[in-house]
Amino acid sequence: MKKIYFFFLFILSFYSNGHEFNPAHLILNEESSFSYSVKLFYPQQYKYNSPEVLYPSNCSTSKVSKSSNIKNIIESYELVCSEEIKGKNIRFENLDFLTDALLSINFIDGSSFESIAGSRNLEITIPFEQSVYPIAYFNLGFDHLLKGIDHIVFLICLIFLVYGFINLIKVITAFTIAHSITLSLSFLGIVAISQSVIEALIALTIIFVALDAADSKDKQFPWYYAFGFGLLHGFGFSGALSEIGINNNELALSLLFFNVGIEIAQLAIIPIPFLIIFFFRNSKVFQNIKYLTAIIIGGIGVYWFIDRAIGIFL
Repeated sequence: MKKIYFFFLFILSFYSNGHEFNPAHLILNEESSFSYSVKLFYPQQYKYNSPEVLYPSNCSTSKVSKSSNIKNIIESYELVCSEEIKGKNIRFENLDFLTDALLSINFIDGSSFESIAGSRNLEITIPFEQSVYPIAYFNLGFDHLLKGIDHIVFLICLIFLVYGFINLIKVITAFTIAHSITLSLSFLGIVAISQSVIEALIALTIIFVALDAADSKDKQFPWYYAFGFGLLHGFGFSGALSEIGINNNELALSLLFFNVGIEIAQLAIIPIPFLIIFFFRNSKVFQNIKYLTAIIIGGIGVYWFIDRAIGIFL
């Protein structure tokens, strides 16, 4: 049994990546009627298989110029259409499961449009009317948590350490309030911490809760631990949003929708493992399952910490 478990630990450590959610971002700014300046941002790891954008047939593009920063490749070009693109479709190709694309269009009349494309929904229809609410940022926050393996494994270990529904509410509420605070402070530039350092510290929080969960002695996880760790995870959430930015006039509302998306995804994840643990906690095999799960997650956390700590100095 131990040999099998260590085999899975080895495999998961090398194939699990805590940096997986890194969306592309396509920005169209209408400079004159039906003429747009375009910037496409996508992660460096996709430079050999970059996202491809298919515009309506009545549009043509100029020569693409490329530049880059630490995390992204940036493609810049002009898009000229013979008529308005409202009511038309823009399609993305070469998006994998872990890479969504945010489309932001700023029209010359002051209106704007934003939407998310992903591997399951590659095509976006541009509406004639502007949406009142920035739904795209809700979807972005929702996807960020569901595709952020480091946050998910942290929550799973956290649930192992919570006894009873009331205590679960306390711990999750503390975690939620804390990461909402630092998400806002960090994104607004009020508090600035290196994202590389934050990612390494998030890996440490995973190791900490995994070690606690692996302990054979049952003990309650204090809510203030969850609050402290939530502060760190909030900086991580902010890093994902900061990379693509908010390209509309609804900064506060977009930030709120991004945060709500995270919370809804979190609430969608928690019930299943909590109910399983609640009903089987007193079974003979539960402690073994809990121990193996915690050690596997802790091992992955160690791998992430080493990988991210090295990244701080590179």
